Amino acid sequence: PSDFALWKSARDGEPSWESPWGNGRPGWHIECSAMSRRILGRSFDIHGGGLDLVFPHHENERAQSNCCHNIPMVKYWMHNGLMRAVSSAGKVGGRSDREQDNNQATVDTKISRSKGAGGLAELIERQGGDRIRFFLLRTHYRSTIVFSEEGIEEAGSALDTFARLFERVERISGKSVYDQPLITSRKEGELGDQSGELLTEVANLRSGFLSKMDDDFNTGGAISDIFDLARAINRFIDQQNLEDSSSRSDDDLLQVTRAATTIRELGQLLGLFVTRPQQASSADDALLDSIMQLVIRLRTRSRENKDYETADFLRDQLTEIGITIEDGKEGSNWRIE
Repeated sequence: PSDFALWKSARDGEPSWESPWGNGRPGWHIECSAMSRRILGRSFDIHGGGLDLVFPHHENERAQSNCCHNIPMVKYWMHNGLMRAVSSAGKVGGRSDREQDNNQATVDTKISRSKGAGGLAELIERQGGDRIRFFLLRTHYRSTIVFSEEGIEEAGSALDTFARLFERVERISGKSVYDQPLITSRKEGELGDQSGELLTEVANLRSGFLSKMDDDFNTGGAISDIFDLARAINRFIDQQNLEDSSSRSDDDLLQVTRAATTIRELGQLLGLFVTRPQQASSADDALLDSIMQLVIRLRTRSRENKDYETADFLRDQLTEIGITIEDGKEGSNWRIE
């Protein structure tokens, strides 16, 4: 009674083919074995699929393929967790980060079965591909992901940390992180001279990132190391007072540029930081910048006249609409949160 059907008898009105066992059609699992054999061969490296397919589908697919060809069908099986709608969600990731949660309740609430589940193209149009990718990468691939647009927006805000850092490095060094050559090997030596304080920390964090990726693609832990890299760079810039041009040395600028480029190198392994964040049209950029420069001049004049109430009011009102003013020794800058 536990055996599965290789050939199903045809019912009236169903597609069927003649066979020594009567008219019928292949069982469900034969379909995937046949496609894999035709396209990938008798044995291949990785077979993926959702946790809800481990049993019976993949177990039966493996059994029939192994018996047919007398060799293991697949070297590695990678089963991803399911995406659940927020209304039916409990704790993200289930009972632990690595536990395979394959019970029927989880299967029944996966988002592909949810009414009103929207299309990916529409979601990308609203949120952007990088935000969605970052939202997914923060959770281990075998864990359940609770989907919500609020979660994607939260991930986007976290991702903006790196956009602000890259802008800061470019402002200080005069070099765009996106124009720097990337390291193409695991060797730490390609970072160059690591005698500098910052690059020593960068090398350690880079090694930690790669180790976590080697540990069953622990993307959540790897992303944590990228955030630590960002904090290390910002801390170094503040400690060395690099916002002040008179405090900058060539060695400090080189360390900062290499460190920021390392973030981009590691991010690209996850599909992040491939291109500059999308900006508005150049005409819109120019107009907005002109308006903001005017606001900054008004605020600077208020501060010079010791009218701090007006200066603070302008800053606070801009913050409410998502624009941050950063004051430095060489003047004020603005950025969109």
